[in-house]
Amino acid sequence: MAQLFSLGVMPHDSTKVPKVQADFNGLFQDWTVLCLSHSDTCIDETGAVVHLRAGMTVTAFDVDEDEHRVRDDLVGTGIVEPSPDWLQCQGSKWVLMIDKNGVKHESDIRKDT
Repeated sequence: MAQLFSLGVMPHDSTKVPKVQADFNGLFQDWTVLCLSHSDTCIDETGAVVHLRAGMTVTAFDVDEDEHRVRDDLVGTGIVEPSPDWLQCQGSKWVLMIDKNGVKHESDIRKDT
């Protein structure tokens, strides 16, 4: 375990859904498929490395701002899957299949609750 910390890899609580950085310019198929990573890992909101695997649930976020330049990230939650063939040719290894809640700004989620 100590070796993981020295490499910058933090263990994750298996009950907590990781929140990982993603580029939402990689959204496809009516915002339901997000290219998540070109490798086997992503970086979470704390800077820790998250190892991706098929079937895991994650929330992806992309730093964004509202019209007043106040941070209001885009977020989407879903299931990690291997990239389909048509994205692998562009280097994508893992995608996030966005759930029925879609992609929203965090401020919109706060309004809904």
